[in-house]
Amino acid sequence: MLNNKYIKLVLSVFIMTTLSMCAKNPVSGMPDFVTITEQQEISIGASYHQSILEEAKLLEDREVSQYFTSLGKKIAKNSHRPELKWHFTLIDDPTFNAFATPGGYVYFYRGILAYFNSEAELAGVIGHEIAHITARHAVRGMSTAQVTNVLIGLVASRVPGSQLTNNAFNLMNHIINKGYSRKYELEADKIGEEYLLKSGYDPSAMTTFLKTMKNVDDLEIKIAKEEGREPNIGYHGIFSTHPATEKRIKALEAKPKNNRSSDNKEKFLKMIDGLPYGSSPDEGFVKNNIFYHADLAIKFKILEPWILENLPDRLILKKNESSIIIRYEELLKDDIDNGITPKKFLDDGINKTSFLSRNELIESESLNVNNLNAHTILYSSKGLTKTTFKRFTAIFDINNKTPHNTQAKPKVWIFVTTSDSMRDDEESKKMFQGFSKMTKNEIDNAKGLKIKVIRFRDGMSYDKLAKESPLGKYAVDKLRLLNGHYPDENPNVGDLIKVVQ
Repeated sequence: MLNNKYIKLVLSVFIMTTLSMCAKNPVSGMPDFVTITEQQEISIGASYHQSILEEAKLLEDREVSQYFTSLGKKIAKNSHRPELKWHFTLIDDPTFNAFATPGGYVYFYRGILAYFNSEAELAGVIGHEIAHITARHAVRGMSTAQVTNVLIGLVASRVPGSQLTNNAFNLMNHIINKGYSRKYELEADKIGEEYLLKSGYDPSAMTTFLKTMKNVDDLEIKIAKEEGREPNIGYHGIFSTHPATEKRIKALEAKPKNNRSSDNKEKFLKMIDGLPYGSSPDEGFVKNNIFYHADLAIKFKILEPWILENLPDRLILKKNESSIIIRYEELLKDDIDNGITPKKFLDDGINKTSFLSRNELIESESLNVNNLNAHTILYSSKGLTKTTFKRFTAIFDINNKTPHNTQAKPKVWIFVTTSDSMRDDEESKKMFQGFSKMTKNEIDNAKGLKIKVIRFRDGMSYDKLAKESPLGKYAVDKLRLLNGHYPDENPNVGDLIKVVQ
């Protein structure tokens, strides 16, 4: 047991620390328990911002970026901390997300912009993020964690005078990735509505976008159920640890509204006309179930219901428990000159592992894949309850120079398929057999998907628009979702709506 002298020491440290760490909250005016000064808060935000600039790709659309910054500063001016040097950054990424860091830094991913249907809705989420900063949510969270760590350290080590560890950066990472507490999220909703009203917008726009957020999850759950997989729902930042969306909507709807009708709907929609949708073209994109990558000059068709995950160093296709991992390696010209073949490439790689001792060879076949030399090998592995299948495929992409990359080095494309059934394996085989090089015309026209804003006219319907859409099987639902009409609403003739082309 701890002796009384040591307990008194810990308590005295705690009391002195507590008394020296109270600061007035900019929003509530009440004392806050914080270990971080405003200058330290700004410094943390600036350091984190520099890290983001080094790692993330920023949206190159200057007009949209300037519009976003101007709108953000307008709302920040009406906040509880207008004196901060505010920064508003758009990250070129299809993720449906936004977040804020201490000291006046607000970030939106490009992917979330497509789901707003008015300037007021965008302003509402900006206000929500600004509220996290003005109410010092991150700082309060970091302060609690720091003091908790200090006291735990004192008790564990019994070393009087232990110092605070400078772990603010790690704590910031945790907050950004895991989100805030429910209490802080509800508080940011309330403050964000206040900023909307002060900035001349209808505060109900916050509720409208919360409904869109709920519908995003609802559609994903519907699609996942039909595809027999787990839904990919829940978001980082403003969405991951929010209270149940229904409760947040009801909490906001219960508040009396001073309805000011400004929403700048048409201005906003015209601003995002032409905004990239989904993956950026230089990262590869899917259109009409075909994956295109212009920089690498390759394409292949994705069979339904396989789902593509486009990662920086590989592609992953998934169907239930089956998967295909696609990546490439550069080939040495010396190896090519000395007769390396796709079969030898696979044999050399597999022989270096213990794979052969546990698996039975079923098929080994050389083939021509759209004028590219390839080889594929299929193995089976019998377990106690089921048999799984593993297929390795190598496709040589030797003459891979393109009009945009005449210095491209020869490559080998590697497909590794793990299947629960021969049916899934056959589907994976069809996909790699559809692998081919893009033509010059396809490369020149590989602009990726974009948002197009059109006027809804007589004779139009979501069903008709879906038939011309590259969004695939669920195009009707996705178009309704983009326009705030999910699950079964429709626009009025004359309304501006978003489609994807």
